[in-house]
Amino acid sequence: MKKSIYRKLTILTLVSLSIGTGIYFKDTVFDAAESDYQQVNLMRGYREIQPLKEVTNYQLEVPLYNQLDAPSLPYGCEVTALGMLLSYYGYDGNKNTLQDQIQKEPYQDENGLMGNPDIGFVGDATGKKPGTGVNHGPIADLAQKVVQNDYQVHDISNQSFDKVIEQIKEGRPVWVVTSIDYEVPSSRDKLAWQTKQGMMTLELKHHAAVVTGVDQTHVYLNDAFGEKKKIEYPKFEKIFKSMGSQAIYLENNTIS
Repeated sequence: MKKSIYRKLTILTLVSLSIGTGIYFKDTVFDAAESDYQQVNLMRGYREIQPLKEVTNYQLEVPLYNQLDAPSLPYGCEVTALGMLLSYYGYDGNKNTLQDQIQKEPYQDENGLMGNPDIGFVGDATGKKPGTGVNHGPIADLAQKVVQNDYQVHDISNQSFDKVIEQIKEGRPVWVVTSIDYEVPSSRDKLAWQTKQGMMTLELKHHAAVVTGVDQTHVYLNDAFGEKKKIEYPKFEKIFKSMGSQAIYLENNTIS
């Protein structure tokens, strides 16, 4: 299932005194097919300590998919975003195949209790029957099933947005949960949701995307509706936190 990866990661640089690690990345294009040396640098970057200087623009070339492409999945944003992430590493990112494979939960059981998105996808993603979505846990499990031992899936949910940015700087795109309109949700966008495991809060604006880049002022994403988004950094950080700080990424097990 895994394909050879021949892609280039372009790291654009501007020098400033803003956010970051204090590490300056030279303007460089790394070709993963050229050498082991550059293959390591593809994932980790070519590092050179430069006091008070740092890269300010990271952009990763991640395939862009649309959950509404036939056969459409109106509620399938999570697997569509996962498909983009997997495709970046050379795996089959077909959204419908991934939706077939993900753990499922009934929308509502015979006792009137609702499905738990922490356990599996709730309902029907095709829109033919009621459906909602799924949280990070089942997505991380499915990703690990696909990549097997070649990559380690890291679930960094419930951590700060800085952890997401760290991965982008290392050349790793990040699957995240965002709001569908890229606005910070209010209390009106939340619903009490009674499951077998107890009461939980369902986010009505729940949506998924892949973070593909960051600069001094903005976060760049591949949205599951097949659109590229550019959101102001502080605003997206608030959205990310309000949606439960859900995020996963992949790390190559063969690179030490």
